[in-house]
Amino acid sequence: MYASDILLILFLVFNFKNICRYICENKVLSGFLGVFLPIAGFSIFFASYKILAFFNFIRLVLPVLAALAIAGLLKKGLISLEKILVVLAASAVFQSLLAFLQFFIQKSLGFKYLGESVLGVGIPGVSKVIIGGVRILRAYGTFPHPNILAAFLLLGLFSCFYFLFKENKSEKNFLIGKLPVISALFVIVFGLILTFSRTAWVLGLVLSLIYIFYILSFKAYRFQAAYKSIILIFIFLLIVGAASQLIFPRAKISLNEVSVSQRILYNKIGLYLIAVHPLGIGLGNQVIYSVKNDLYQTFGMDQVWQWQPIHNIYLLIGSEIGVLGLAIFLAFIIWLMIFLVKDLAKKRDLKDANILLIAGLMILSLLGFGLFDHFLWTLQPGRLMLWLILGIILGIKGGKYLPS
Repeated sequence: MYASDILLILFLVFNFKNICRYICENKVLSGFLGVFLPIAGFSIFFASYKILAFFNFIRLVLPVLAALAIAGLLKKGLISLEKILVVLAASAVFQSLLAFLQFFIQKSLGFKYLGESVLGVGIPGVSKVIIGGVRILRAYGTFPHPNILAAFLLLGLFSCFYFLFKENKSEKNFLIGKLPVISALFVIVFGLILTFSRTAWVLGLVLSLIYIFYILSFKAYRFQAAYKSIILIFIFLLIVGAASQLIFPRAKISLNEVSVSQRILYNKIGLYLIAVHPLGIGLGNQVIYSVKNDLYQTFGMDQVWQWQPIHNIYLLIGSEIGVLGLAIFLAFIIWLMIFLVKDLAKKRDLKDANILLIAGLMILSLLGFGLFDHFLWTLQPGRLMLWLILGIILGIKGGKYLPS
């Protein structure tokens, strides 16, 4: 059990009535989750290791309920969305500073009580990259893998976007007033570089450009948006120039790379399991089932370290809880995305449009990561990130979510 589990359970206990009220007031949502969670629970009966499946079912239910609690608190105005964004941004800065120190000394800092892994260039299983023939440790922060840190830093990055582009009545002292945000952006972008996560790099760049182009569509705010965008571009170019020797060698992608070729094989395993077991093989049982039935060896992965979860949450969900469970999950995501798009089309006020777009960028970044990794479904930090953002979107759906 994690310390976060205790805090999560206490949070749910204190917000039990709020969760029940929110579910009763949202029939479409209760319909989605009322089908999705029972399907996930029903997969326990198909699992080879039912205790493990039950344990993973509880691990799924807790963050789902937390998302509902967050949504209810936001709708009632009991928590501030801006404060959530402040916490995300500040936490991302903290994690980025840890990332820099880990990269600088090329080993862990000794913060094991914060969840930091034991790191070192010579330690087997620790994620590294080879730049110019030299093995370099990828930054972890206090997360179990650099990719998870990278996903979290994207959430912090987009939180900073909100405060940088937040419309102010007076912009006379812009550079002074926004200096903390600009500094945070610089630190977070640098932290993202040190994770060496190419998925995060691509998602961060593409989604940032989408954000800038959308903000520039507000004619009344175009001048302010333009020079703030120039600041973002300057930060990007400054960091890319300073770290070009680290970025460009890593940016090259080949189908022959182990990380790429193995993801293709994992996807093939996922497609095979969905085809053979459309009802699923049980929550948390994909790796054990694949080992027990020699699937990894069948697909050419003979080494024990290769026996990992499918690096695609959509195929992983489909293989573990079945095609119907995957369909319900995707329908739930699409329903939320349709809301965001429709509401963005209506908003001509920058304040409301800004937060809607930030929420959209956050969920798109996580869903994008889901195409190439499994942590949003299998690991505690990933699950908490995913359902936190889904809870925020549920909370801003059709409600007054910012102070006037």
